[in-house]
Amino acid sequence: MRTDRYLAWQHAGNGHGVWGALFAAMFLSFAQASALVIGAGAVAGFAVGKLIGVALFDVSSRAARTVYAPAAAGHYTHTHSEIDALEAAGDFQGAVSAWNAVALSEPANAWPLLRAGELYARVLGEPRLALDRFLLAREVPRVSAEHHRYASLKIVDLYLGPLDDTGRGLVELRRLVEHHPGTREAEHARSAIARLKERFPPG
Repeated sequence: MRTDRYLAWQHAGNGHGVWGALFAAMFLSFAQASALVIGAGAVAGFAVGKLIGVALFDVSSRAARTVYAPAAAGHYTHTHSEIDALEAAGDFQGAVSAWNAVALSEPANAWPLLRAGELYARVLGEPRLALDRFLLAREVPRVSAEHHRYASLKIVDLYLGPLDDTGRGLVELRRLVEHHPGTREAEHARSAIARLKERFPPG
């Protein structure tokens, strides 16, 4: 998908100058024109198949509170109330398009990628697009530890849930332990690794 390739290109550090600004403006116009409302049936798909249980879910919820209370974390001060209004009105496709446009215009900001990833995963039933956004958010230069941990947890959720890829899920759990030692997330990741090895023994 052209938008996904451009997002990856932009967050690799290549999307500077006039072309990036023009592309973002066009994308925002599209977002404002969009009126597609996604049905509630997409919500059910994401919850199926989670393998790591309540422990990691609780950790993910705590991380979400940090991400969604950015003033406390001190990493995001500019709000986008017009996009929140789209979400409140049920225009999730318009909202995700708008968050993608913000991500294009603010390549050093992980926040819009996290919000887009949440909508793709939680509401729109697009786990691969969600995975792409969370991976991009984690690779943003100087991304905060809170946002890095949150993106990592969501990546684990996707691999062990709708994407059904236990091997990659284990890799991401080990990465979480390696990159965030001493945190509660790392402790629960270790427990999840042990449970998955019991359930899926090697060989």
